[in-house]
Amino acid sequence: MIHFKTSRFIFLLSLFSGLYGGIFELYGTGSYGINNSAASFGRGGTSIAYTDTLTSTSNPALLAHIQFTELEAGLNGRFSYISDYGFNESTIRFNYANLIIPIRKKGGFQLGINPLSTAHAEYQIKTSYITEIIKSSGDIYDISLGFGYAITPRFFAGISFEMLAGSYLLSNQIRFTNENYYTSERYYSKGIDGRRITLGTAWQQKNLSFAFTYSYPYTMKYKTLHYDSYNNYLYNNPDDTTFTHDIILPQEFAVGATCKFGQRHYIVTDYKFLKMQDVSLLKKFNPINVDYAESVSHYLSLGYERRGAVGLFVPFFESLTYRAGLFYEKNGLSTGYESYGMSAGIGIPFNNFKNRVDVGFHYGLNSGVIYNNIELNETFFQLKISINSLERWFNTRGKYR
Repeated sequence: MIHFKTSRFIFLLSLFSGLYGGIFELYGTGSYGINNSAASFGRGGTSIAYTDTLTSTSNPALLAHIQFTELEAGLNGRFSYISDYGFNESTIRFNYANLIIPIRKKGGFQLGINPLSTAHAEYQIKTSYITEIIKSSGDIYDISLGFGYAITPRFFAGISFEMLAGSYLLSNQIRFTNENYYTSERYYSKGIDGRRITLGTAWQQKNLSFAFTYSYPYTMKYKTLHYDSYNNYLYNNPDDTTFTHDIILPQEFAVGATCKFGQRHYIVTDYKFLKMQDVSLLKKFNPINVDYAESVSHYLSLGYERRGAVGLFVPFFESLTYRAGLFYEKNGLSTGYESYGMSAGIGIPFNNFKNRVDVGFHYGLNSGVIYNNIELNETFFQLKISINSLERWFNTRGKYR
């Protein structure tokens, strides 16, 4: 059984929540593709062709490597600074949780909840007459059921069935300098329901491995409640309620490769290609108007990991796992911006190597154009922390290390 202190800490991770994130999350569904574990985060976001079997993965085929039953939960924190205006935003919140179980000697099963898209942004426009405040806040999570199996000793395949759920609140508030005018606000509350399937493969040959995944959201719908509010009323009924059957998430193609050298050193790289079936649906979903010039996004990452040594008499610093990485994103599914930066991470084992705390850190820059053709540079720091607990439930393979 999981020790009480460990399970209590995992539970506490899920209680954190936050307010605001990056300014470029104002449009569409905000930031997409944020379902990286803390370990992957430290490697620049690489996870398609590599897993150390102690952490969750975005490729279901790699579940075939799982050796122990594992519970992992993660926390995400972000701080951003807009250099041109000195405007700061920050958030700290629950990020993900996964339960992974080995099946016989060739397969693995995963039940998890992971974020797909998030928006926590606020933008203010001030003149001598009014102050206009635009907000976008919401998340889309997937509840996934994944399977991976070793078809041959070197070829693996997997599939994940995902239920999508989330909500967004989009608002536009106008405050007048003249006190004779009432503050007015128009806001849209959206509840989201959908389904997605992810297919994955992986192939290994000596010290090299290659992998491919494809994610397809095949059905989505959302309910919109439209309110107009004035501060002289105590409450307001919705002006309009509509149901919309539009897919507002992109298809995702990803390839990855891993090269192992020495006993404990790995170089990992991923490339992800995101494409919307109809990019105009994002403008329909989010009333904050922007002309979407593209319908695709690109994400490229490169990472390094040195696994920690395992053994009763191994020095502490030798037991640590060290990670580093670089990442670049050209986002065309929001307002059109570029993001690039570097990452670092560390894994700290405890409890006779049956548990580990992973910490991943990103430092980067977002650069692009937002509301009314204003160019902005946003520096951001992002931190992910997770705890992994390995236990001998169900059918595991052999003894602990």
